[in-house]
Amino acid sequence: MNKLLHLSEDDIQSQLAAKYDLLVNISPETFQYAIIDSVLHECKTLVEFEIPPLSTTSDLIKAVENLPESHRQFRFAFNKVKIAFSSSNYTFIPESLYLEADQQDYGKYLDLTDTSELLVNTISSADIKNVLSIDSHLRTALENIFQKPRIYNQTVPFLEGVQKSLEREDELVFFIDVQPKHFQIAFFKDFRLEFYNTFEHANADEFNYFLLSVIQSLEIQLEDTRVIISGKITSSDEIYKRIEKYFDSIRFIDSEHLVKYSEKFKEVLPHTFSTLFNLDLCE
Repeated sequence: MNKLLHLSEDDIQSQLAAKYDLLVNISPETFQYAIIDSVLHECKTLVEFEIPPLSTTSDLIKAVENLPESHRQFRFAFNKVKIAFSSSNYTFIPESLYLEADQQDYGKYLDLTDTSELLVNTISSADIKNVLSIDSHLRTALENIFQKPRIYNQTVPFLEGVQKSLEREDELVFFIDVQPKHFQIAFFKDFRLEFYNTFEHANADEFNYFLLSVIQSLEIQLEDTRVIISGKITSSDEIYKRIEKYFDSIRFIDSEHLVKYSEKFKEVLPHTFSTLFNLDLCE
């Protein structure tokens, strides 16, 4: 994997790892990790790798196992290790209806294989249980590389984080997290989650198609709806211009309420790694 970014304040030593949290986000495009001082909530290390096109889960496992950090730093006994991986193979169950005894029955809503295992994450801010499938080989690999990781799919840190960003005047709000090949979108009405989905896109036109489809299907009142953006996007990008076609109230999310940056991290836009840093909010 090609390294896109490596910022670090300290050389983290194994004997001091207990005071740090390790956060990892694995998407179709990138492998990101951050080491956070769990007491001061300061980012000490932020690294991003580009993931080449991979055809199988085994290819992904090998790519992660071959990282130098996987043979040393990732094995440290951190205070907490939280990992998010991208998957569309999940279902939401309202927490009021979820029964642990029926957990295996929820699997009928998923595309399961002989190597599938079920995980259940809680999205506390939305009162939702997120039942998801993970390949057993991937889970085993992550548990071998990292010390006692808590594993989530991308929906959990995204939704936990955006809920924290809602303000009193946000009656209708879209949250859009844009990545090079996919984006997540959530719609909130009066502080309640009304819609969530993730879409693949190859260019701004495809992004525009899916965004317009969501707007039309939800019958969104454009003039009354705010948009809050995160991810790999700036105001000069074509995708941003597509959003401007429909909405007047647009701003970038600010992750600095979750983690503090030193001067060494000044080149990092606060909205770029918000899903990674939102892992700190996950149970």
